[in-house]
Amino acid sequence: MIFNSFSFLFLFFPLILTGFFLIGRKSQQGAALWIVGGSLLFYCLWDYRFLPLLLASIVFNYWTGHRMIIAEQPHRQRWLILAIAIDLLLLCFFKYVNFFIGSINGIFHQQLQALQIIVPIGISFFTFTQISFLVDAYYKKSTAVPFLQYLLFVSYFPYIVAGPVLHHQEMIPQFSDPKKYTLDPLNLATGLALFVLGLAKKLLIADNLVPVIDSVFAAQQPQLLQAWLGMLAYSFQLYFDFSGYSDMAIGVSRCLGFQLPLNFNSPYKAASISDFWLRWHISLSRFLRNYLYIPLGGNRRGQLTRYRNLLLTMLLGGLWHGANWTFVVWGGLHGVYLCIQHGWQFWMGTRGAAPHRILDAATRMLTLLAILIAWCFFRAPDVSSAFEVLGGMIGIHGISVVQEITSFGYLMLITGGAIAFLMPNTNEIVLYLDRYYKQSLPAFSLFRIHWLPNVPWGIISGLLLALCLLSMERTNDFIYAQF
Repeated sequence: MIFNSFSFLFLFFPLILTGFFLIGRKSQQGAALWIVGGSLLFYCLWDYRFLPLLLASIVFNYWTGHRMIIAEQPHRQRWLILAIAIDLLLLCFFKYVNFFIGSINGIFHQQLQALQIIVPIGISFFTFTQISFLVDAYYKKSTAVPFLQYLLFVSYFPYIVAGPVLHHQEMIPQFSDPKKYTLDPLNLATGLALFVLGLAKKLLIADNLVPVIDSVFAAQQPQLLQAWLGMLAYSFQLYFDFSGYSDMAIGVSRCLGFQLPLNFNSPYKAASISDFWLRWHISLSRFLRNYLYIPLGGNRRGQLTRYRNLLLTMLLGGLWHGANWTFVVWGGLHGVYLCIQHGWQFWMGTRGAAPHRILDAATRMLTLLAILIAWCFFRAPDVSSAFEVLGGMIGIHGISVVQEITSFGYLMLITGGAIAFLMPNTNEIVLYLDRYYKQSLPAFSLFRIHWLPNVPWGIISGLLLALCLLSMERTNDFIYAQF
């Protein structure tokens, strides 16, 4: 089951919402059990065969986490190594074993047979979510929690398919708060508004850009205009698809009274690559910083060590996205970008200085160009195909009028660009009073729009929902659901 389906909109979610608040009037624990049951059903409707794996992972990590909370050194370290090793072994088996087999075949010219493996949905997200709990348990930053709350935290249906990556210190206190189990009309209205805006991003923008992108990657040697338009279309599709899912997840959770962390904040308005990673997939960036980059040493041991740690972090972050060398190259490129940026800042000694407007505009354009180049590898089926597109972007295959793109395709490109670069994002529109939003970085926009729970906004939301429903039958899967 997916958010952008009739069964979710008109059956699953209304039942979950109604049952949650009816049961919550009498029993907080009963309401939590209702959400757990709904979350496990939601997961089963994707693929019931992996439900035992999810439950086994939850039980094992809960048990080892609590062993670390009550244990003393050096026993905590042994439990941590054991738990993370098993988590990563499972992740590697399901997600990367065929990648390793294919790499061995290519390097050593072997004929090893690939295994018939289906990747469990959401395994990357629930693995990283639990690793953060384990590490915090090791450092005594997490306390013992009831199993029901932990089960709800890990299996929570709004996030489990495509994020955001949750942190126990943000979510578990909410699950234990009795006030969250009573209906709040403002939360309901806010959540529905966010959900509709996210659904519109996905169905009305992202999915309508697919034909433009396919025309580029279907071509053997895309020419200049075709390559540029195609990569711009893909950058917009990826953003509106993934941020649309995040908006829907945050909206669904807000209807239930729980606040998921923000995951996007106008990333294409970033002034640098590090700024981009503070705005793109924010929950993953936070995880990589707190649980990989800083434990590796961060920037505490000089510039060279910092560059090494940046490269390792981004390479592993790229590999997290998928079992393909294209993702490794994508992550490596972002690691190189970050090293160049920090090296330049260190050499110039301008950290924290406000740049001139012209320099600032040039830096933003260079940042966007670097992001587009990296997206070529993220989208391409293999490295050679990515280089073909890059070749097209510099004109080595010629320049042509793009006949494959329709007038509607150009309209969607213009619409996507206008929204991504000039308009306020959904956080600024709907969550402008929310404490989570107030902690986020400001983003440029030509004007401000503030949602209110009133009739005009109700009409706008209703019209958007009607357009989305008309597009529901031809929707595509969420891109990040495959990661």
